[in-house]
This record gives sequence, C-alpha cells and structure tokens, in this order.
Amino acid sequence: MAKVEAEKRALVSEVKKGADVTELKFRLSIHGEDLHYPGEMISGCKLMEKCIDCCTELSNIRDNGDGGLFVRTEGNILTPVHMLDAVEIIVWVKKQGTRSRVYGYEMYKTSEYNHETDFSTVFDEPVLTVKGEVTFVVGYER
Repeated sequence: MAKVEAEKRALVSEVKKGADVTELKFRLSIHGEDLHYPGEMISGCKLMEKCIDCCTELSNIRDNGDGGLFVRTEGNILTPVHMLDAVEIIVWVKKQGTRSRVYGYEMYKTSEYNHETDFSTVFDEPVLTVKGEVTFVVGYER
C-alpha cells in the first residue's frame, strides 16, 4: 500500500497535555442530526451537550485520559442556533480540587446559514449563544 503524505500537517495546532493546559477552542458546524424544532432550530440540550463534550476533552488532556464522571451542569441558551450555523466553543478551567474539576464553557455563533438563499453570513462579531459551567469528578473507581 502506498504511503499517503500529509499536505497541511504543519498547520495542525500543537497537541499539549497536562495540568498546564487551561483552555481549549473548538470550531464546528451544526448538522441535521441535531435538529429538534421547526425551522431547523437546534435543541438547547444538544448545544449544551456539545459544550460538555468539549469540557470532557479538556479534562482528558489535563488528567491523563481520565475525562471524569460528569456530575453537574448549569447553562443558559442565549441565542438560537440552526442547522448549518458555524460555532466556536471555548472551554476553560474555573476551579480545580483534588478530585473535582469545574469548567466554564461558552459557545459563539460565528456564521449563520440562510436556507432560503443557500448562503451563509459570516459575522463580523461572534454572537454568544450558550454560557455555562460543568463539574466532573476524576479518579473514581469504575
């Protein structure tokens, strides 16, 4: 089998691990499997789920692969998100105990897809859509 050479590997962000990693950013587009309401609107639960998944990844990076046990979240949905909108999720450490971690999360809509015109509008200023925090317990026995 022929070896495939990477063309853009140099542009991939550096992968960091350990407790000194205190924040991460994720960019994604919202797809049809997350539809819940008429007008291609996405469920607030799905939006928070995506944020919590990003917090889990930060926990994995900080705690040697132990994403922890998700025990609590609190969040506010501030602006609707629709299918094919693009978002950026920022997660960070708010508080760290010996076995618990509290992470903050914010989701920003960076572009909005218009289904009637089949075009996206890229915003000059991202729009805060979700804001919250989540608590994990790490090092628990399975």
